[in-house]
Amino acid sequence: MSSLIKSIEIGSNVTDRSPAVSIIIPCYRSSGLVAETLGSVFSQDFEDVEVIVLNDDPDDSDALRIAIEPWKNDIIFIDKVSNDGVCPTRNLGAEHARADNLAFLDADDVWHPRFLTELLEFKNSGGYDLAYTDAEAFGLPVVDHPNFLSANPAGPDVSRDQLIRGECHILPSGTIVSAEIFRRSGGFDKAVHRSEDFDLYMRLMFAGAKFGYLRKLLFKFRLRPGSGTGDTLQRIARCRDVWVHLRERLPFNADELATVARNIAMEEAALARAEGRVAIYRNEWKIARERFQTALAAAFQLGLPFIHKAKIAAILAGLALAPSAVRSMMVRSRPNEVAHMPSSTR
Repeated sequence: MSSLIKSIEIGSNVTDRSPAVSIIIPCYRSSGLVAETLGSVFSQDFEDVEVIVLNDDPDDSDALRIAIEPWKNDIIFIDKVSNDGVCPTRNLGAEHARADNLAFLDADDVWHPRFLTELLEFKNSGGYDLAYTDAEAFGLPVVDHPNFLSANPAGPDVSRDQLIRGECHILPSGTIVSAEIFRRSGGFDKAVHRSEDFDLYMRLMFAGAKFGYLRKLLFKFRLRPGSGTGDTLQRIARCRDVWVHLRERLPFNADELATVARNIAMEEAALARAEGRVAIYRNEWKIARERFQTALAAAFQLGLPFIHKAKIAAILAGLALAPSAVRSMMVRSRPNEVAHMPSSTR
């Protein structure tokens, strides 16, 4: 048994045969939410599955056991020795999976009842190594982006170029991937933090995996405080950092390298704007002006639309004339972002 594991508990209803899909659910401080997730798994109209729940937080073990009690006879529960992060935990689940297909489900997301039926049928009929579908956002108040359809191509086939240009928004809870190619890739890279899923998808694509996108809303992606999605600075920084990491690791051609460089520059510009908003919120007017000046210069260098540059110029004018009014407008227009702003700028 792996040194990462304290115990493995196999439910009495778990059979010895290999299922069609292994569902891997890593849990880190998820005891208050995982019951809804498991409820959605066991409400699927596709039943040829095994469910592997992994505890990545020893301090939450007792609460997690209570939460999963209704399903304890139907799951494999792996209690880990220590908190190692999502990459080792997902990989550990994949090591114990017996199916030819892996579905990584976050412990706070929710599948629609036909998620597995429709996505697996789509994957098999299209001969895809990885198939993914779309999500509705829920949890925090959602105003601008109730789903992710606009962030994805028309499909069904997904190209390497589309993935590099950022035209795909693939969420782990909305994917099914062939176990063989996942293992051949080495799985999730524990050296990559917070963008480990995109890093994996890029490596799979460069290894020749065939990707397919099913343009349907078949699961719900939870936005919540404390998650990576709740902190704009973290989200942008991790997007930039994964491109830097991939640029050093993958054999991009010259055109692709130019696109990657632009992606990094776009994320740096977005980070400057976000840091400027944090500074406004903290009444740090000098820092705010510096960050938005940097963002405006980047907008010209990147050839961004006039309206984008005009908005930044208007913020700079406001900071020069009435900074408190700019702050008031930001608080009213971005309540979710303001609620989770860090205590200090970078």
